[in-house]
Amino acid sequence: MAYFDENTLTTVQDLWKNLSYPKSNAHKPELLKEEEEILEFYKGWASCLNREFLEDSETGKKFYKVDEVVTFDLFGFTGRGAFKEHFEETFPYFANAKVDFKDLEVFATSKTSGYATMIQRLRGKSQDEKPFEMIYRITGILTKENGVWQWVHEHVSFPVNMATKEADFTSSIDPKKAFHF
Repeated sequence: MAYFDENTLTTVQDLWKNLSYPKSNAHKPELLKEEEEILEFYKGWASCLNREFLEDSETGKKFYKVDEVVTFDLFGFTGRGAFKEHFEETFPYFANAKVDFKDLEVFATSKTSGYATMIQRLRGKSQDEKPFEMIYRITGILTKENGVWQWVHEHVSFPVNMATKEADFTSSIDPKKAFHF
């Protein structure tokens, strides 16, 4: 399956066609407009990260309900009220990076809440000019307030080979093989 960015993501129906597995039965036709809005949110995030971050990583804060966010991410746990500091310490590290998505599926659970699941690939150069590439699984939970979607929770993970206890930063581990000790 191919990766998609802000230029190649098109519609929710196209997302479904590009999944490597069947689409969920949880999609509700009456919430298709909200799912399209959530997709636009992700296109905006990709555009921000892929273009604006290099000049000013602070632009990324608009995608988060900063005072409400709880994350389980690459750096550990960030509790409610601590995200602003976490963002300012870690996100500039990814300022010269590109993000794209695979198996992105967006869900509206109501007119003002939703979530998305996907594989994300982040690649680029760190602040100290070291090249990196990470492929990870991510779930984002969003709320819509005053017409604006924002994340209130993110969960980022890498598969782990249980026998070696090592994370796979390419997310290529076969879960059936990784479980055998």
